[in-house]
Amino acid sequence: MNKKVWGAPLILALISIFGLLAALLGTGVWYVLSWITLTIPVVIIIWKWGKPTIRSKS
Repeated sequence: MNKKVWGAPLILALISIFGLLAALLGTGVWYVLSWITLTIPVVIIIWKWGKPTIRSKS
């Protein structure tokens, strides 16, 4: 199993879980942290979609 393949999705999952728990359990500053951490995966998805893909010649 390649650790590089699973590293980024695992980090994004942990960030998302933290953001959801912060929104559910916290108040005040925790709301700000939840917004920041839940925005990170969305920004990464938009960034990856906007990047041109390189297709190999077959």
